[in-house]
Amino acid sequence: MILTKNAKKATPMNKRDRFYAAISGLETDRVPVSLWMHFAAPYLSGDESAERHSEFFLHYDVDIAKAVSDYRRPLPAGLNQIQTVADFEKITKVSVSDPFFAEQINLLKGLRARLGEGWPIIDTFFDPIQLVLRRSGFSTMSLILDNPAKARPMIEAATESMIDYVRELKKIGIDGGFYSTRAAATKDCSQGFSDSEFNELMKPYDMAILTEMQGMVRLLHTCKSHLDLSRVDDYPYEVLSWADLDPTCPSMAQVRKANDKCLMGGINQARVIEQSIDEIKHNIDCAIAINKGRNFILSPGCTIGSNVPDHVLQTISNYAR
Repeated sequence: MILTKNAKKATPMNKRDRFYAAISGLETDRVPVSLWMHFAAPYLSGDESAERHSEFFLHYDVDIAKAVSDYRRPLPAGLNQIQTVADFEKITKVSVSDPFFAEQINLLKGLRARLGEGWPIIDTFFDPIQLVLRRSGFSTMSLILDNPAKARPMIEAATESMIDYVRELKKIGIDGGFYSTRAAATKDCSQGFSDSEFNELMKPYDMAILTEMQGMVRLLHTCKSHLDLSRVDDYPYEVLSWADLDPTCPSMAQVRKANDKCLMGGINQARVIEQSIDEIKHNIDCAIAINKGRNFILSPGCTIGSNVPDHVLQTISNYAR
């Protein structure tokens, strides 16, 4: 349950207390930290992936166990990619018992077993178009945009699959979902949407999934560059994540002025591998100052590369403390 404004600060705070206090705008003993990266997991079982995730979270002692999603939604037998409008009709609802979902659920269960109840566990999942294209290839995007009416049943099937999956996550007690959507990416982005495309092909389905997520902590990740965050003003969520240090996106200061929700960011995931320790610390200091140390989670603006060295990750984890 999300803490209320009248709740008292816990001293000392464990990871769960710190996370829920931050998303509720309460005072925390320090800013919570989240880091995540891919672990070459598609060929691993969910339990093996949980072991790799857990080692990473424990080593860097981060506050949020955010699982990445490396399993890809399957295409129907005999279909390797979507090439024609007729292929849209072949994309149907996927059961939560399919290995695509089942192994991710095993990963999340494995995290809980290894990390215990004191650690908030967050899953990662994607808007319905991403869900399909992550397996088929993003070159299919133009086919969808050119044939929206034909594409809608496919998008609806992917949405229904995600809604069933969210219901399953609630059953196993996951704290929240990091919902990655490209809804705010404009046409200036190579994988963006016009306003009309957003309203027709993105918003209704995002809203359906986010509404189903009510009761979980909804971490809305507006992915990609050239963002128009006003598009998601009426989306239901508790935490907003985006690449705040991308020069094509709104800055942390700009968003903080207009948004009273918990914000995530402060780490430049695109450049952190080349930054000096002083630059990384400067970014952290600025983000904490802008948010006055409240209603804020220190994190990368998107997934950190698996080639980022240990000293960088240690700097982020330790300096925020």
